[in-house]
Amino acid sequence: MIVMKFGGTSVQDAAAIRKVIEIVRSRLDERPLVVVSAFARVTRLLVEATSSLEQEALLEAARKRHFGVCGELLSGELLARTEAQVEEILTGISGCHDEPTVISAGELMSSTIVSAAFNQAGIPCKWLDARKMVLTTGDRMSGRPDLEKTAAAVRAAASFDGLMLTQGFIATSSDGLASVLGFEGSDYSAAIFGMSLGASRVEIWTDVDGIRTADPRVVSDTCRIPRVSYDEAAEMARLGARVLHPMTIYPARMKNIPIQVLNTSNPSCEGSCVAAEVSDGPKSVALLTIRDSKEIGSKALAGENAGMSLVSVIGRNMGEREMDVMAAFGTPEVSPLSISVTVDAAAAGEIANQIHKKIFL
Repeated sequence: MIVMKFGGTSVQDAAAIRKVIEIVRSRLDERPLVVVSAFARVTRLLVEATSSLEQEALLEAARKRHFGVCGELLSGELLARTEAQVEEILTGISGCHDEPTVISAGELMSSTIVSAAFNQAGIPCKWLDARKMVLTTGDRMSGRPDLEKTAAAVRAAASFDGLMLTQGFIATSSDGLASVLGFEGSDYSAAIFGMSLGASRVEIWTDVDGIRTADPRVVSDTCRIPRVSYDEAAEMARLGARVLHPMTIYPARMKNIPIQVLNTSNPSCEGSCVAAEVSDGPKSVALLTIRDSKEIGSKALAGENAGMSLVSVIGRNMGEREMDVMAAFGTPEVSPLSISVTVDAAAAGEIANQIHKKIFL
């Protein structure tokens, strides 16, 4: 059994969803549980709708987009039923200004449509409600899953022999109210489902060929990292890498489940595997700005690092070469899994490029 999570860009339109269907079709013999995010940019639209005086106009834009995808993928009674379900979801949040409730609608709509598309394509698919499985405590906008109760609920719900599909990100609080796992939390959901079901692996399908040696939006000529350890992946997330949600690693590590990061647009690429054991050495360069995190260090918390960024090289058991490269840009701060320098934010991108070139190219 495997878990396959598809992010917002992987289900952003009818063409993308057709790719997802074919990727999943190739793995049906492994009994996948599919986890989907909201369509790309929909969560941001719903966040705006929570507080906007133009809520109805924003919800109408969401309706138009989702109905358009339905019309391209579905026909007949299935089309009518799916559009009615999407309409019911939108009607349910009209006039509502509770943020977790409103933004949960994105995953509910996308999963309803993608599930129907599987059935339209001749692949029987059972829709599961993540809100009845993932149970949280604490802040409803960044809920902390009760892993024991959640695992029991997941095992009870996931009893279908065929394809099952559910939502990432959304949950229910201990008070019975809508809850979410923090923005970009669908990866975390997928790992929780994998842990609960004892999956052989969790696949995170995104829009890049696995984990890169740096953020391609900042650094040119990045390389794919074939394998990275749980610890290194967690450190990458902590220090600014955005491929995996920071909390994704913990549930997978509990059951020693590998996480495979793959590209929906290039499914033949092997991607990157996050697992317990990998070779030592540098794995990536990460860039963290003050606006991304309040936890660069005690200086940042004291306000002394305003306008500064942290550039880090991440990996286990790095040597003198990496230390010398970093020392050229500042005083290195060394941890068991990274070497970092604090630099002016305006120069951080160029410095990250220089460090990446010296270490990886």
